[in-house]
Amino acid sequence: MTEDIFFTNRSEPLPTAAPEISYVVTLYQKLAFLPFLCAGLEGQRGGMRAEYIFIDDGSSDGTADALRDRVANWPDVLIIRQRNTGPAPALNRGLALARGRYIKPMDGDDILLPWASRYLLKAMADTKAGAALSGGEHQPTYLPSETRAEEIVSLPEPPEKSVEALALLPRSLRRAQASPSHWMFEAALLPRIGGSDPGVFIQDYSLELEIALATKVAIRQEPMLMIPAAAPGRLSDNEAQILHDINLALLRFLRRHPEISAKLRRYALQRAVQRAASWAFRRSNAHFLHPVSLLRIPAVLGLLTPNLALQEKVCAVFRTTHPIRQMPDGEKS
Repeated sequence: MTEDIFFTNRSEPLPTAAPEISYVVTLYQKLAFLPFLCAGLEGQRGGMRAEYIFIDDGSSDGTADALRDRVANWPDVLIIRQRNTGPAPALNRGLALARGRYIKPMDGDDILLPWASRYLLKAMADTKAGAALSGGEHQPTYLPSETRAEEIVSLPEPPEKSVEALALLPRSLRRAQASPSHWMFEAALLPRIGGSDPGVFIQDYSLELEIALATKVAIRQEPMLMIPAAAPGRLSDNEAQILHDINLALLRFLRRHPEISAKLRRYALQRAVQRAASWAFRRSNAHFLHPVSLLRIPAVLGLLTPNLALQEKVCAVFRTTHPIRQMPDGEKS
């Protein structure tokens, strides 16, 4: 499949009234979820001017054709159909095409609840933060066979809760906080964050780390999404891939940002070593003399550096037990 603009109705050059929000949606084999994704996007309340950028990452199930038919009458739409490159390059391509003041990434099987965009925008305005995050731990789930897409737009809004803006990086260094669908951020941050790390297959964590380093984040506790309870081939069902990519993204992030304090760097490396050692014990019956386990003491003492040798050690344990999809040269740079 060649990389191609599959459908567009947006004006070139950019009209005087630029979009307030750019919804950047990545899709791969999401045909069954399109009615729910589109209902959520179309049902956003608040009257914000929006553009919609869809990146179909080599789907073979008819996703792009069905999407084109569904959104043909929407204003300001761009659909890119490309060969399969993986979630991070697909998201980055969409981010590079965004023209709005704010960017709202979306995974192709999530439903954005009707109040989400307005609540996230308000959180940034109220706190002067450059990004907002749906931080509620219990996002509702759905099954396509049991959900009516048209009912989503009429859901009542939940009462607004208090919003706090904080420096999220310490929390993010401990563990990944959210998927791209949970975020909204100022497009002005893009030159600093650069998008997702193209050397890591799953895009979620590297994007989060860059946002958390670049700006304070407004945290909203109301539900903002509906997430599929089950989705065939979903990346989040592969625990080994997730943990591998978290460690890989973290080590690469630390090398890109030597300005991060020694305290936070030490803490991040302790987390990476502990993550790898715990996996080795649980999944491969490793003993306390396992090479990764032996890294725990120097990690606590702050004697480790996020070099390629350490990166290989804290990532390789996941590849010994499960097949892991890697990006070209991702482990070597």
